[in-house]
Amino acid sequence: MNSAQVTDRAAIEQQLIDLFVTDGMIDRSAIKPDATLESLGIQSVDIMMVLMSVEEKFGVYVPIDEKLADTKNLQGFIDHLIDRIAQERKTSAT
Repeated sequence: MNSAQVTDRAAIEQQLIDLFVTDGMIDRSAIKPDATLESLGIQSVDIMMVLMSVEEKFGVYVPIDEKLADTKNLQGFIDHLIDRIAQERKTSAT
């Protein structure tokens, strides 16, 4: 991963955190990488709102698949979203 990709990944991560704060109605100070969705009080409806916002903002549909359902913490969830966004960008660039 080159430095531009790292910077892009960090920017996307911050945008996703912003979506969790606004759509998930989470206090920004509570957001920690190892926090579980449950400990943050994120309900399934909040997840759906975040996923709809991801689709709107990034033009990427993120299905609720086994990999997403198996994420243990917020960082895992965000990493999965970033991977889907990167995959979609790579596919649409070719």
